[in-house]
Amino acid sequence: MDDKKLETVKYYDQEASNWAATHGGDEKETWWKKEMKKFSEYLPTGKIFEIGSGIGKDTKSLMDLGYDYIGIDPSVGFLELAQKRCPSGKFIKKYVHELEPSLGEFDGFWASAVLLHIPRDEMNESLLAISSVLRNGAVGFIVMKEGDGERIDPDTGRLFTYYQDDEFKTVLEENGFEVLDTGRRDTEKDNYLIYYVKKES
Repeated sequence: MDDKKLETVKYYDQEASNWAATHGGDEKETWWKKEMKKFSEYLPTGKIFEIGSGIGKDTKSLMDLGYDYIGIDPSVGFLELAQKRCPSGKFIKKYVHELEPSLGEFDGFWASAVLLHIPRDEMNESLLAISSVLRNGAVGFIVMKEGDGERIDPDTGRLFTYYQDDEFKTVLEENGFEVLDTGRRDTEKDNYLIYYVKKES
């Protein structure tokens, strides 16, 4: 296991409650409301999994849309908070690279600002692991941060991996995902790149 990933998860385990308090843990709706509506237009119904379910901020919104939902996260601290927030949700402790076909076959996935914690040299492996549990034609939502290279946050020890838009499109296509559409969300701190994708047959 890459030490950079372990340190990232360790931070979220130790700081889960504080992180929730400073990142809208009490908000009732997803921050990605407009994007989630568009995702639901590509995939109106089906069985989906969320990669990096975190504190469950998007869980209820996805379940309210009628999806058969499973949340996946490697942080025990986050999973405990997500289960309290959404008692009827199903959550599993796993890293992205641990996804494998015994989990079942899914119609879609939601990965909001989570694959940005994957080292660049492990991105292909992670996308192939995601693909391994998707049916052909499955739809996905991915958010990355715009930039170059990797950076360890000196205050938290978390790993952040950055991509330029065309660069990440190429990575997706090389791993069997068609890019259906893109978008972006710019903030004072970060610029987010948004991808709606489909697993190619």
